[in-house]
Amino acid sequence: MTQVIDTKMQNLTLNPLVKTTVSISLLAVLTACSSNKPEQHSTQLCKVDPPPLHSEFSVSGLKPIATFASDSPFDTSAAEIVSYDSCSDLLFVVNAQAKTVEVLAQPNNAIERIASLDLSQAGDMAGITIGAANSVATFEGLVAVAIEHEDKQSSGIIALYDAHTLTLLTTFNAGALPDMVSFSKDGVWIASANEGEPSGDYERDPEGSVTLVNIANGWQAPKVVQIDFRDFNQNGHRHNELSPMVRLSGPKATVAQDLEPEYLSFADNGKLYVSLQENNAIAKIDVEAATVDAILPLGTKSWTNLDIDASNKDKKVANFRQYPMLESYYMPDSISSFTVDGNTYIATANEGDGREYLYETTRERCETAGHEWDDDICLSHIDEVRGAKLDISSDHPLYLSLQDNALLGRLKFISPNRTIDASEPVVAFGGRSFSIWDEDGKQVFDSGDQFAHIVAQHSPGYLNSSNDSNQSADDRSDDKGVEPEAITTATINDRVYAFIGLERQGGIMVYDVTSPSQALFVHYTNRRDFAQPVCTVMEDDSCVSDVWNPASGDLGPESIEYFTRMSKHYIAVGNEVSGTTTVYELQF
Repeated sequence: MTQVIDTKMQNLTLNPLVKTTVSISLLAVLTACSSNKPEQHSTQLCKVDPPPLHSEFSVSGLKPIATFASDSPFDTSAAEIVSYDSCSDLLFVVNAQAKTVEVLAQPNNAIERIASLDLSQAGDMAGITIGAANSVATFEGLVAVAIEHEDKQSSGIIALYDAHTLTLLTTFNAGALPDMVSFSKDGVWIASANEGEPSGDYERDPEGSVTLVNIANGWQAPKVVQIDFRDFNQNGHRHNELSPMVRLSGPKATVAQDLEPEYLSFADNGKLYVSLQENNAIAKIDVEAATVDAILPLGTKSWTNLDIDASNKDKKVANFRQYPMLESYYMPDSISSFTVDGNTYIATANEGDGREYLYETTRERCETAGHEWDDDICLSHIDEVRGAKLDISSDHPLYLSLQDNALLGRLKFISPNRTIDASEPVVAFGGRSFSIWDEDGKQVFDSGDQFAHIVAQHSPGYLNSSNDSNQSADDRSDDKGVEPEAITTATINDRVYAFIGLERQGGIMVYDVTSPSQALFVHYTNRRDFAQPVCTVMEDDSCVSDVWNPASGDLGPESIEYFTRMSKHYIAVGNEVSGTTTVYELQF
């Protein structure tokens, strides 16, 4: 059993999270930096003071200082991606439910909404009908928003706004379902990861792609490139470069259709790293050349010598066991790059994600299409199977464990659609960890089973809870555990830290990754009170009021943003289930 010791790790006493009503002058916020007019925007918009230093200290913890609660219904992704603009001193938060980006100010350690971006104007400018916003990023007075088309299989856009006036500046065409957007560290480039997810009936499957926008000459004179993966198709001239370890599971998809960019990070080495979550891989892109250098497979993780609670039917929380011949794909969601001693590293939050496509129709039409009718919904494709239903040889070392729902029978596995022989490992979804990789995709660190043990110590009796219920301990054991979802890295005082959000369990892990191969756990904080109902009105542990209960705390961290402000260091966290944006001050 892994021993995890943290003398600072304590249960956090929650105060009721009350929506702030402090008033603030919008004019004061808009003039906090240099008063650039939209047409004057360049990549150098305002003078930003360097981050404050605490040379004699290291980060030791996180102190929650303010929370903003959206007025959207419970569990509607009302606070997904958050980004802080240093020039306007504002937070921008994607509210997918309202199809907008909320603009938040932070007067006197409080947070209040002062405006929302009008995304419909971006659709009008681009000549499309927009769907939801999926991501937001800022750079010194510019705000980029990734917006999907109303028809998700059609091309979306990147909309660019002025952070001071909140006016729309321009739009750039993107690929299908732009899921994440980011600026390069110098503000010269904007990129979006275009997932290209299939339609529910799997009749339309757009290609995954990456949009790269060069605004070195200003946003008025952009150079836009769409980077695809067609060269890796069966008949493409780079197909032989594609490792068999890159997971391709679409039954009718080309490689370009099967690869689904999820998240991206600009690195100091001139490369753009893009997580291909369902493919268990990372694309490495040369930014200047706008070409794909390589598709890096991430391989599998062995649980032979690691603890895992793999069942939600064992009637015991934190029922850890080790299973030789059990492996899992890492399948990272968020990724973040950092540099140590001139070397580039990529940190990944290893969530895991299966493919399941559903659509509404009649049972007759569903079965005529050859799809599966399942509880009043039509299932066109699924690539996961319970352990008890795996086609596996009876002499496999895990055969008996797979037949037992208290062991591996409930765990979700990748089905190879054939009999697994006795010499093959069985492969599940997600690493339940975070990893560090070098610039060529070689793993240098994985947190192993530490997350589960830390959570079990911090919140006894609540490991592997779901994010929409406080009476759901052990519920996610057969899925992907605590589900690491969000990750960001920050260099402070010549030390590098990784902040990892656990989507289902809640809370933020902090690791010191200054020595990438020997990353050290620092702190875990979870602003969630499991003793409280998640909604104001509950029936049989189900939310019936659609109103989040502030006393329950933050639920479902989806994104993390590090920033400095007024000589202090912070992270902001967007929590999609509770619809809350919480700012923590880093403690030294």
